[in-house]
Amino acid sequence: MKEKFESLPEEKKKRILDASIEEFAINGYDKASTNSIVKKAEISKGLLFHYFGSKKSLFLYVFDYCVNDLTSRYYLMKKEEPKDIFERFMWFSVLKIKTMHQEPLMSRLVFSAVSNMPKELSEELTEKYKNLFAKHMPLIMGDIDTSKFRKDIDSQKAVELIMIFMDGIANKYLQKYRNKPADEVFNDAEKIMEEFNDYINILKVGIYK
Repeated sequence: MKEKFESLPEEKKKRILDASIEEFAINGYDKASTNSIVKKAEISKGLLFHYFGSKKSLFLYVFDYCVNDLTSRYYLMKKEEPKDIFERFMWFSVLKIKTMHQEPLMSRLVFSAVSNMPKELSEELTEKYKNLFAKHMPLIMGDIDTSKFRKDIDSQKAVELIMIFMDGIANKYLQKYRNKPADEVFNDAEKIMEEFNDYINILKVGIYK
C-alpha cells in the first residue's frame, strides 16, 4: 500500500505528509484525527487508508520520515563538526536547538513519540529508538581527536564511557519529560543544553590532561 503513496506526485505527497505531521505533532497519536488530516490534505479518508491501511501505519511512516529528515540535516553539516569530542557535543547541541527552531513540528512529533510512547506503538517505537541510537551514535562519535586525553587512561574505554553517558543523559531527559506537553520541552531546550554542557565539563576533568 505504501508503494502507491510513494508513487504519488511530490506535491500531493507533501500535502499528505504536512497535514499528518501537523496533526500528530500538535495532538499526539491518541488524540490525532484522521478526519482533520484528510481535510487539510484535501483527499478522501478512504484514499488515506488505501495508502496506509491504518492510523498506526500512517504514524509510523510519518515518524520515520521525520527522523530521516532531521538526521539528514546533521549529515549535511557533518564536515563542519569539531574533532575534539567535547566541542563536538556542544556543536551538536547547538545544531539540535537550531533544528528544533527550523522544524518545530517534526521535532515535536519525534520527541513526543519517544518520551510519551502511545501504548499501541510502544513496542515499535522502542525498537526504532534503539536502532537509531545504535546506527547514528557510532557515526557521531567517529573520527575524533583523542590527543588531549590523559596518557594513563585507555582512550577507547574513555570513548565508550562517554557513549554510555550520552545514552544515560538522553534517558534522563526522556524520563523527566515523560507525559509532559511537548511545549514544555521546547521552552526548556536551552536550559537542558546548558545542563548537558555542565555534565560534559565534569567529564573533561576526569578524561583530559
